[in-house]
Amino acid sequence: MVNILNTILVPLRVHFFNGLFAFSIISFLSFSNFSYAEEEKKFQLSVLLTKKQAFEIAFPGADEIRKERLWLTNEQIISIEKLNMYKINEKRFTFYTGIKNGRSMGSMLIDNIIGKSFPITFMTVINTDGTVRDVEIMVYREPQGWEVKYKSFRSQFYGKNSSSDRRKVLSISGATLSVNAIKSGVYKAMAAYEVLYLNK
Repeated sequence: MVNILNTILVPLRVHFFNGLFAFSIISFLSFSNFSYAEEEKKFQLSVLLTKKQAFEIAFPGADEIRKERLWLTNEQIISIEKLNMYKINEKRFTFYTGIKNGRSMGSMLIDNIIGKSFPITFMTVINTDGTVRDVEIMVYREPQGWEVKYKSFRSQFYGKNSSSDRRKVLSISGATLSVNAIKSGVYKAMAAYEVLYLNK
């Protein structure tokens, strides 16, 4: 009798489990697609600066712009993270250096960092002493938080270096995530410049 029941019930349990598993997968994928579709609707592309325009702002009148792709050693990663006070995901950085009359005009790092849902493309221009000369938003993709493009916010980084107190960079109501993203990116750029150029 037990064998007969097992013969009937086991296939039913397997069938039920497979059906439940399939329903769970379909539900998850449907929810994921819905969530992504909702976020995609919010996507708003705003190109503020092309790469060429960014170079002109960073290095006006430069005779040459040198591109340097620097692969990080484990020691450099540890040093950057210590200065930055956060982990980094990068294995390399690409810095651009303006040259005029044979001398460096400073360097620029172009970076992408997530604001709320989408990446913000921005540049950090760093003087030869490691202080920030300029921060510019190049591409903004979110419907909110765009206030970070204004000079009143960006200028808070001018003259700062990797040891400057980041808490003194004031936030913007309604743009907290974008502010934190830019702040994180600028301080990462300063830390990377210090380790890769000043502390050679």
